[in-house]
Amino acid sequence: MPAATVQDFVAAAFRASGVPAADADLVADVLTSADLRGIRSHGVARMSFFLVRLEKGTINKHPDLRFVQGSDTTGLLQADNGIGIVAAARAMEEAMAMAGLFGSGFVAVRDSSHFGYAGYWSRRAMAAGFIGISLSNSGRRVAPTFSDESVLGTNPFSLTIAGGDDETDFFLDMATSAVAVGKVETALREGREIPRGWVAEGGERPILDHNGVLSFDAPLLPLGGEGDDTGGHKGYGLSLMVELLCGALPGGSLADRIAGASGDAPAAMGHFMGAIKIDGFRPRAEVQADMAETFALIRTSGRAPEHDRIFIPGEPEAIAEAENRDLGIPITPALMDQLTRWNARLGLGFDLG
Repeated sequence: MPAATVQDFVAAAFRASGVPAADADLVADVLTSADLRGIRSHGVARMSFFLVRLEKGTINKHPDLRFVQGSDTTGLLQADNGIGIVAAARAMEEAMAMAGLFGSGFVAVRDSSHFGYAGYWSRRAMAAGFIGISLSNSGRRVAPTFSDESVLGTNPFSLTIAGGDDETDFFLDMATSAVAVGKVETALREGREIPRGWVAEGGERPILDHNGVLSFDAPLLPLGGEGDDTGGHKGYGLSLMVELLCGALPGGSLADRIAGASGDAPAAMGHFMGAIKIDGFRPRAEVQADMAETFALIRTSGRAPEHDRIFIPGEPEAIAEAENRDLGIPITPALMDQLTRWNARLGLGFDLG
């Protein structure tokens, strides 16, 4: 499906749900951007997460965002239970404004919800000339090491550094769980087997509810997998790091996030946004020249069997984006069924045939 059609559909769905037009357009851009980059777990398939909560009233359609600057380089944004994408945009704007004046800026966000894919926000800072940083917590998705219960979120983070003209950017965007929730949902929609190491073996079998959302009784594993033999404790540590920066720092309760995970109460998520001036350390051109040299050494290292290329983080997504802009966004039959239901339910009038 052409990206423009997907974006128009998502924007229309959010406007029909009572979201202001500018906010609906921003949400549509974030979800479409994820699909273009091949991050289908966070693309239009995540639309139901928001629309269900908007219907229930657990996401505020008209939040009163309030920013309080605590120092020259730090501040707190109260998101008023609004759409996380809208709150993240405001937080990154404030972080970049401080960075422009003082070299760096960091904003913690409280009382928010899902903010899309983390790389969208760090990329925004990178496009403005900064090192970009974005993190988010959630709840009741991942089992801490040696636990068999869903407690923490997938807690993603992203860091981006521009590589300069005609050079490769560094674009790290990752969950601290072994896999994102949306990837499990995508596999289930497509009838694929869930790979070993994604879900805790002691939990329930993962299934989708009537809205196409993953059940909460199948705990995901932290990055590194079950136990500590393969480094699962390291993924757990990273997840807890994100939780503290996005929860304890701005003043958000993990208990509230666990309670809000099903959509029957506010999501209570938090975020952490940062922007840093590259030339606050050394001239940008020198940093980028050293980046290019580092990447060249990595690319020319020995290849593993059956692999002819070593990628820098972000390159596979950049390749996918170029292809999907040309060919369109892949829409599976299961996802088409979901879009068709929302099309009818909200009276959008799109021809999805």
